[in-house]
Amino acid sequence: MSESQHSLLRRYGIRPVKRRGQNFLVDGNLARAIALETLKVSDRVLELGAGAGALTVHLLAGASRVVCVEVDRHLCELLRAEFGQRDQFQLIEGDLAKMDWAEAMASTGEHPVIAGNLPYVLTSTVLFALADLRKDISGGVFMVQKEVAERLTATCGGRDYGILAVVLGSVFDVKIIRKVAPSVFWPRPEVESAIIRLVPNRRWRQADFENFASVVKTLFGQRRKKLRTQLRVHFDLKDKTVDELSAKIGIDADRRPEQIDPAGFQRLAEALTRRDEG
Repeated sequence: MSESQHSLLRRYGIRPVKRRGQNFLVDGNLARAIALETLKVSDRVLELGAGAGALTVHLLAGASRVVCVEVDRHLCELLRAEFGQRDQFQLIEGDLAKMDWAEAMASTGEHPVIAGNLPYVLTSTVLFALADLRKDISGGVFMVQKEVAERLTATCGGRDYGILAVVLGSVFDVKIIRKVAPSVFWPRPEVESAIIRLVPNRRWRQADFENFASVVKTLFGQRRKKLRTQLRVHFDLKDKTVDELSAKIGIDADRRPEQIDPAGFQRLAEALTRRDEG
């Protein structure tokens, strides 16, 4: 365990709160490496779940602006005491589940990188919020559970391929930077983690993205059912229409969602939109 983090937590009388799923990053070398990866994307950082500042201290060494979000009042007291005197530091005391993204982004400045050690229960919420913010950010660097990283980077037909890979992979270039052992945390979690980097990779009109994401989520809601069945049930298409549409956009309607690549989903969403508008 990193002595500096351990000593800091002990000095402030802070112990992990189980109901919040707190696992403090206590490996200083890893924290420094994550900070360097983050600062490669932008020197303006919005750090989510700053905890005891393991990452914050290294971000402040190279960033022009670091806005931290933390909900635990004891950790907020620690962060204010340790970093409040730094001109480029700002703390937002708040819950990620109820995050005012507009306020946080305004505090950070133009095109920040969003970073942090994400609690498992909020990972999808944050990642989809990132997709909505894609025009306004430079990217994201996160510590997530390894299974989430594998789902994000899964390829068509694989066991882990689903909504995360299709929707977020159509918005970002996603890369697993490194795998992380449980030993870098206190207390040690029962699962492995991974550091991921997301960088926006294409421009979407908001209406097009929302429609695309809605189609993907609808179809993966019954991932074992063929597209033909789902297009009939959810989109009120007749068999003949399904055949015509699938031939036109080059997908096999007798395949399941997990067998359709992201480009196929994009063509399908566009075709369904044109049909509705027509």
